[in-house]
Amino acid sequence: MTMRFRSLRLRAVTADGVYGADVNFGEGLTVLWADNTKGKSTCMQGMLYALGLEKMLSPRREVPLPHAMTSYLNLDDGKRVDVLESRVSLEISNGRGQIITVHRAVKALTDSRLITVDFGPSLTDDSRQFPSQNFFVLDGGAAQREDGFHFFLEQFLGWELPQVRRYDAPETKLYLETVFPLFWVEQKFGWSTIPAAIPTYMRIREVHKRAVEFLLDLDVYKLEMQRERLAEQIAGNAKEWAALHEELSRFVARSGGRVVALAEKPVADRELLNRAFLEMADGLNWTALGTMIARNRGIAAELDAISVPEVSEQATEVSRRLDERLAEVDRLNAERIRVHGIRQLKSADMLSLQRRIDTLADDLAKNLDVQKLQRYSGVSSLLTPDRCPTCEQALIDTLLSQEALSAVMPIADNIEYIRSQKKMFEDILSRESTEDDSRSGQLNAISRELTDLYAQIRSLRAELVAPGSNPSATAIEDRIRAEARVRELEAIQSVFDEAIDRLASIQTTYAGLLIEQASLPKDKLSAEDQLKFVQLTRLLQAQAAEFGFSTFGANELEISSDSYRPEKEGFEIGFETSASDAIRLKWAYQLSLLELASSSDTNHPQILIFDEPRQQSSSKVSFESLLRRASKARERGQQVIFSTSEDLETLQKITASMECTQQIFDGYILQRMN
Repeated sequence: MTMRFRSLRLRAVTADGVYGADVNFGEGLTVLWADNTKGKSTCMQGMLYALGLEKMLSPRREVPLPHAMTSYLNLDDGKRVDVLESRVSLEISNGRGQIITVHRAVKALTDSRLITVDFGPSLTDDSRQFPSQNFFVLDGGAAQREDGFHFFLEQFLGWELPQVRRYDAPETKLYLETVFPLFWVEQKFGWSTIPAAIPTYMRIREVHKRAVEFLLDLDVYKLEMQRERLAEQIAGNAKEWAALHEELSRFVARSGGRVVALAEKPVADRELLNRAFLEMADGLNWTALGTMIARNRGIAAELDAISVPEVSEQATEVSRRLDERLAEVDRLNAERIRVHGIRQLKSADMLSLQRRIDTLADDLAKNLDVQKLQRYSGVSSLLTPDRCPTCEQALIDTLLSQEALSAVMPIADNIEYIRSQKKMFEDILSRESTEDDSRSGQLNAISRELTDLYAQIRSLRAELVAPGSNPSATAIEDRIRAEARVRELEAIQSVFDEAIDRLASIQTTYAGLLIEQASLPKDKLSAEDQLKFVQLTRLLQAQAAEFGFSTFGANELEISSDSYRPEKEGFEIGFETSASDAIRLKWAYQLSLLELASSSDTNHPQILIFDEPRQQSSSKVSFESLLRRASKARERGQQVIFSTSEDLETLQKITASMECTQQIFDGYILQRMN
């Protein structure tokens, strides 16, 4: 996961000839110097453009290079020549020793979205021909498809960019444009924020955090995604359980039964699931389904054991049974009217309870607002509402006799009282709802039984007028009805058993999800992440002190484990720092990310690019400290590239005592080529 810049080539074809520049980068620190407006930023933005990263600066698809590469060139003698064609080439290598050269047109007949890659050092070794391949940038798929240059560059760097959540879509890849600002600080926008001026228009949620997490190879995002995935799966599991529970309850209710001891939410204990059973309405009582099946099987067996009698033999019995059925119908109708009346009364009570609960909820919200205002305004519980704070005289805000009134309840006690009242009424409403469901089941069972009784009455009346020698239709119907009832109850039991099996499968999945959830670290950060933050904080403190950070003590700086930004005593550092101290803090943060990569496993490419690091007139002493710290990158096998227009004499005095590569351009960087 290493990237090295080896050489940059700029070429502009004009009517006056070909103008250009070749810039070579060494190991460790490379300082690129040119006077202001002489082309220094052309080189820095040219590298950015060569890699197709201009959307790191703006969502617009405009070429980020100045007029020297797009329209006209200013010459040293004051003349101006028009640019006819121009192109940029950049030679880079990775940690596996592979070298490629990237070519991209700036102004040409070919589309600027085309990037040509030579698989070799074609800038530093022009004696050989290397195989090449074309890629595209800026268009959709450039980061996902094989012919996209950013997809190729990601693989070349040895990265595997994660899938992250968006505001307007489920997931997308963390684009290169969001990661490069953490080690590539361009002049116009890069110095404005810490950790970096990362583009937000790509609609990635918390894009700053996602970029830092990837660069530092933190486990926190992986753990967060695992937690979210598990939470979603557990919620889906509970939804599936609840849907199956509701479906089973509706089916059983239609048959005059109810589900008993079955939780409405998933449970991990299989024993709790095994306790569930069905009850069927048996007149005014409830009987377990198993008991009812056994009873009806016995009735069916008894009827099947005797022969079918003739009508003449059954006349007296049929008459008696008819009277019993009519009496039973009267009794059930009376019971149905009674239960229905109770339901209507209880329904009114439940509506009243719900209104009471809504009123209490409104009162609770108002009291919480009052408590909040008291807390914010500083008028706290030290002042009681019924006593004068000076003379302790009773102060009851009413025209009634004060002696007849008790003290006003403090706001905190009032809130707790309302909460307890609300909870009590909610419990009562829940109990009433359960009882109402039971009455509804009873009504359904009574209706089913009445339907069956009316059918029996019609059959009995028909038999009373049938010829005496005919087989008893009532006896035959009794047998059929008994067998049908057994089959019906067995079918209900079968549906219940099948539902329990499905719930058991859901339960097994649920238990596995709970185990997986419990195995995740309790803290948001893993032990390795915490160690990285400790090391990063130490590096930040040391460098801030070294660079002359003076707004407050450098040892008070910390890296927030939530935002990954520098903070003091839990608060992000904002306007309290001077502009120059903000730049020093930016130096320290970016260099700390680089240095951390030499001692910890991260995804940092081991390169740091600063375009004009001496912003906001940072002192020369600070700038010298920055260069000295950056020059140590060579010892760690890292690369740092600075471009600057600092006073050349001062710069050379600073760099004379350190090992670095200097690219000094006297005049315009783009010069006429021989």
